[in-house]
Amino acid sequence: MSQNHWIIRVGNGENFKNSRYSFWGVKKGIGKGNIKTIVKKMRENDVLWFLTSKKFGGKMIGVAEYDKFYDKDDEPLIKLNTYSNQEQNWNGPDVWSIQINYKNLYITEKQNIKTCIPCSATILSYNTFKSRIKIDLIKHYHNFKYYAEPKIFENMI
Repeated sequence: MSQNHWIIRVGNGENFKNSRYSFWGVKKGIGKGNIKTIVKKMRENDVLWFLTSKKFGGKMIGVAEYDKFYDKDDEPLIKLNTYSNQEQNWNGPDVWSIQINYKNLYITEKQNIKTCIPCSATILSYNTFKSRIKIDLIKHYHNFKYYAEPKIFENMI
């Protein structure tokens, strides 16, 4: 089965780089734009690209493989699978309800893979936007898998 590629916006990228564990958090949203609906379409081993906002360089700073996700709202009393911003080493008070777990993260910042995608969505399907992106992300992904070593994270509790 082929892998789908997804692009996830990470703002300025600082919290992404400071992450202690291998997950990224996004706000759930409401209605049709509900992020949980999009994340449910992801399959294990789909490829996740992490993109900084245009004003912070508009470049891919990481690529990883999707593992699973957790919704903080599904754990109202006891947090078994989700973490606070402090536990994840993130700055800011924002509540990131959906925590997207990944594996095999490759840091791509030094390769300066820049792109500008005219869309305000937090998570984008690469197939939808690849005609507007000048870079072949699939080729880059295969090269990282072949030539690079994934980042090592702390074990989750």
